[in-house]
Amino acid sequence: MFKISKLFKGEIKKIFFGPSMIIMAGIFLLALSLCPALFSPTDRKITSPQIELNTTNVSETYSSFLSNKDYIQNELTSTKSEINTLIDYNDNFKGNLIGLSDDLYSLRLEFASATNLDNEIECYKIHQQMIEKVKEIKVLYTSYMNDYFIPLLLVDEELDFDIITELDLLNNILTENPDGTSLGSMFYNNINLTLTQNGNVSRIKDYLSKINSLTYSSENLAEYLEKYSNLKTDYFSSIETEMQNLLKICEQDPQESASKNNINSMKNLALKYLYSQNYILISIKDSALLEISSNYKDGELSKYIGFENFNSYELKEELTKTNYYLDNNIIETNVANAFMYNTNSQDKTNAFDYMFFSLETISIFIVAFTVIIGAGMVAKEYSDGTMKLLAIRPYSRSKIILSKILATLFVSFIFVLIAVVMSTIIGIIIYGISFPSMLLVFNASYAFTVPVWVAFLIYIVCLMIKISVYALLSIAISTIFKSYIVSVCVSLGIYLLNIILTFVSSGASWLKFNPFANLDLFKYFGGSFIVNNVGNNITNLFYSPVFADTSIWLTVSVIVVSCIVLNLVIFSIFKNRDIT
Repeated sequence: MFKISKLFKGEIKKIFFGPSMIIMAGIFLLALSLCPALFSPTDRKITSPQIELNTTNVSETYSSFLSNKDYIQNELTSTKSEINTLIDYNDNFKGNLIGLSDDLYSLRLEFASATNLDNEIECYKIHQQMIEKVKEIKVLYTSYMNDYFIPLLLVDEELDFDIITELDLLNNILTENPDGTSLGSMFYNNINLTLTQNGNVSRIKDYLSKINSLTYSSENLAEYLEKYSNLKTDYFSSIETEMQNLLKICEQDPQESASKNNINSMKNLALKYLYSQNYILISIKDSALLEISSNYKDGELSKYIGFENFNSYELKEELTKTNYYLDNNIIETNVANAFMYNTNSQDKTNAFDYMFFSLETISIFIVAFTVIIGAGMVAKEYSDGTMKLLAIRPYSRSKIILSKILATLFVSFIFVLIAVVMSTIIGIIIYGISFPSMLLVFNASYAFTVPVWVAFLIYIVCLMIKISVYALLSIAISTIFKSYIVSVCVSLGIYLLNIILTFVSSGASWLKFNPFANLDLFKYFGGSFIVNNVGNNITNLFYSPVFADTSIWLTVSVIVVSCIVLNLVIFSIFKNRDIT
């Protein structure tokens, strides 16, 4: 242990007294000083629509509550009715539409046969039937897409285009001469050729046949309805009783009705009731949509209308969060959202919001510095000719390389610590500090509240894990290449390539195959889908969504395997390499 400590101190001295440290420190401090100017947070995202109440006096507040209540009740009634329709017609609600497409396809074949037989009268009759059939498909398809609260028909985006195109094409076909004479078989053969080349009918049939694979459990849908229909009835009754008692008191005395305390009491009761009703509505919809989409991967769903940006992980996370509000009788504005880059976690900007923004921004430079330092740990010894001197000292090679790893991690930790301290001071001076409870959702399955400073510590730990993997990667590259310049270029190249891919792809699903896209653990604590302005600016660099077919356990596995592999590379190559 003493030898490791001595080697460790020696490595620390070499890093801090190296000429590159002055440049790194200058860039680091400059970036920290620019963060206040770059910080321009958006408002926090609220799951439930903002509820506006007239709060001039108690009576008007109550009247405003009743109108909001009626609106939400109507939405709940409509949603439950739609789901009941699905339950009743689970097996055959798609049948009419699919049957129409089959009929249209059969008519198309009959039309082709009639043209081959030069049967002009039959062609005309079938042509009219095809027009009516396409119209029926259009009406029924549009009604399904508009009447349900979710797009239940998983059909290709081009279906609507093909229906309209086929209808226009059929309507534009001249069916008889102005003078009533025959058009001739050549004309109908040309029509047949045109329809064949266009191919809309075949595509409509293929698209609509896809909805046969849409399966879900009527029992589960019925269970969701039963669960949420009778949820918290006693809670709502008690709130209404309190409101009515307060209203009776205030109706007898105008001064009581205008009292700020009474108005606030009525408003708080109304908001508790209305938000909870909204949460029930959201939970019913999310539960139903998860059930209906459960047999599909996100990549498959993304091809269909209404599911272009569908992410089942996000939906599960939102459902877990909403049910937490319901179970604990709280309004979401009473707790802070999980940290998200350049987005407030509360109604007002808190020092912690700035601290998170600052550290996320600075982390790019900290990782870059760590990569440069790690890349030079072994390769620089070869470049400077000091490796032989190090090898003849009474230290095993394992201890030498271990001290270099620990020194690299220690320096990166010092950078993070300085960034935390300076960000805290700047954040408190500019925005002030408060300590609300923050709602975190672990792996989309478990919601819990912690003090905001605990959530920030969790983020720091996740950040250090990410930095540590990059440190090991750079040291592994350093042990492979004897050239310091080559090691730095390769290490920085890998890091910069990952940044560019993240920025350009904006969360493309193929990123999940990139090991470096699996280094952000904090996204599994509920902040990945809060951002409001993804795609507009530099936020893309720090937006790391969770893909539906991944989880924190997969990400942890990737990190553990990466660390094991990198350590094996580092120690095996360094121990067995011929230093001469």
